[in-house]
Amino acid sequence: MRKSLPAILVIACALISMPSGSGKEKLQKNTAPLSVDEVAIYRAVLQQYVSDKSGGTVNVSVRTFPLDSESPASGLSRGGCLEDIQVDDLSTRSHSYHELTPDVLPSKNMTLVDPKRQARIVRNNDPDTTIRQGEPVHSAVEKAFSTGLFSLSEIVFDKSHHYAIVSSGSGADRYVDTDRR
Repeated sequence: MRKSLPAILVIACALISMPSGSGKEKLQKNTAPLSVDEVAIYRAVLQQYVSDKSGGTVNVSVRTFPLDSESPASGLSRGGCLEDIQVDDLSTRSHSYHELTPDVLPSKNMTLVDPKRQARIVRNNDPDTTIRQGEPVHSAVEKAFSTGLFSLSEIVFDKSHHYAIVSSGSGADRYVDTDRR
């Protein structure tokens, strides 16, 4: 319910690097629809991200990435800031992803994109490469930022459903391959 959202404290962890995993396990697509609370949390994180950016289109990965409990960036590993919070369903959310739907996007200047395709676009617009090819610095940097990729993790709630944990980050080289075998 939307009325319960203000009581939920969202703990968003900005990742230095997204989890890459060992590549041994196959990630499972979570086919359950997102709950109203999950949609509201994704919208809140994206709204905050947009408020920190100036103009332009924001490319949001259509796939979430697993919330990696072993990553120090997630805050879920031993000694993390969430040490005393008992999370629910972490093992599933550490090995699964969702396909996001447009209802998570809080503004019209956001678009859901395929992360693999967008990663190629980002690499092709790397300012280091385009400047060497003669692109003016300002134009190369502006183009690179406009092609960036913003990704969201799966959401994990604590057992009492008062806390929600989500990670986010930008950059194509941080994309987690959901098709690994």
